Amino acid sequence: YNPYSDEFRKWHGRDVGFEQPPKPFRLPDQHWERTPLLERLNKEKITWRDVDIIQHFLADNGYILPRRTTMLTRPQQKALVKAVKIAQRMSLIPYFRKPEDYQAMPLTDPLQWVADRLTDRVIEHRDKRSHAMLQVMIERYPELTFKRFLAHEAREANRRQEYAAAAEG
Repeated sequence: YNPYSDEFRKWHGRDVGFEQPPKPFRLPDQHWERTPLLERLNKEKITWRDVDIIQHFLADNGYILPRRTTMLTRPQQKALVKAVKIAQRMSLIPYFRKPEDYQAMPLTDPLQWVADRLTDRVIEHRDKRSHAMLQVMIERYPELTFKRFLAHEAREANRRQEYAAAAEG
């Protein structure tokens, strides 16, 4: 692939000479094909009562998908945003949803992802097994970031010291 070669220029019908920089290939604006499900959903009137329809336009974490993904018109996307906000206020759908471990795809280093999830379990549920696993990971993988876990440990140690001092005094 050489955009400056004669063969490339002839194939794409470009003029001779280096004065023109290579141009990107233009894709038509309507290059996305809607799925049959999206076709049916786009015909529906979107209201806050239709939680099953709204759920199709939400990401795994609860965020509203952008228009380029939903392929809705501007008025439809505005109606979707309004419906989602009303449904969230009425507690029909959650504001934010953290997917389960088996549903999530780690975008970072898998070991870092495991360390973050174990830290969440220690902080939220005081899980002793996760605590022990994190202590082993700190020894084996010192290059990972354990900042939240260590900060939590420091807070817990301070809390225990304050409790012991209050019990003595």
